[in-house]
Amino acid sequence: MAVAIRTSIVILLALAIVGGIGSWAAGGFFSARGGLGPTVLQSQSPVYALAGVVLTVCIVAVLGGFLSRLTSVLTGMFLVGFALFAMSLQLQGATEFVLSEGNIYILITESVVIALVVLVGGMIVFAIGGPLGDVQQVEEGQQPSVRISDTLFIAIAIIPVVYLIATTPEKGQVIGATAVGGLAIGFLVRICTPTLQPVFIFAIPTAIGGAGYFIAMMMGPVDDIALVQQSISPLLYPMPLDYAAGSVMGISIGLSWAASLARPKEVEQAESQT
Repeated sequence: MAVAIRTSIVILLALAIVGGIGSWAAGGFFSARGGLGPTVLQSQSPVYALAGVVLTVCIVAVLGGFLSRLTSVLTGMFLVGFALFAMSLQLQGATEFVLSEGNIYILITESVVIALVVLVGGMIVFAIGGPLGDVQQVEEGQQPSVRISDTLFIAIAIIPVVYLIATTPEKGQVIGATAVGGLAIGFLVRICTPTLQPVFIFAIPTAIGGAGYFIAMMMGPVDDIALVQQSISPLLYPMPLDYAAGSVMGISIGLSWAASLARPKEVEQAESQT
């Protein structure tokens, strides 16, 4: 009991620290219209803003990796997502992007860039914290039934979830929508790819968000008139950092909640008989 209390206190302290780091890093996102903008690559100093994101993710990933040794790598990844969440809350959203006449093609590029940053953070957490312990092991000499590329199809689930849930560009709703999408992805990973270490899945939904931006552009004009008429596709509402923050936290929770779904049937049968 005492160990659980100490671990909880450490996790809460770590959340407070990484939240402060994320909020601090948001200070470099100045837009052309003044104030904190919605994107990295279309800010006044994109190199400075991107460096802040990379530095934040790397620092938090190292902290999360060491914390994972006390708990699980899913806790470490949740810290990464929470730092991005704290950063994203300080920034403007899709409304500012449209009013500042942002470039959707650059936004698509940014989604890939942020996804790569998340991937690096995930690799750091898993390298320090070790693999996820409740992933099914493939017997020696046996070919795995699933591949890393299978996670790409699973991550596409975030598109319909965002489309259905994100009805306004408000920060709370768009991050909530991406978190729900991440939660669904976490469950699907446990069910469909129980033998794969979920390192790559944390980054893929953010890149998939770039495809959502392209779909939104094809569905109609993206300008201030469309914004007032509320005819812009909901797929444009989450910015890349919103996708990263919500999906990483959601996947971490989903993988944790659905841990029993990845357990071998013979183990469950053995436990039920005892």
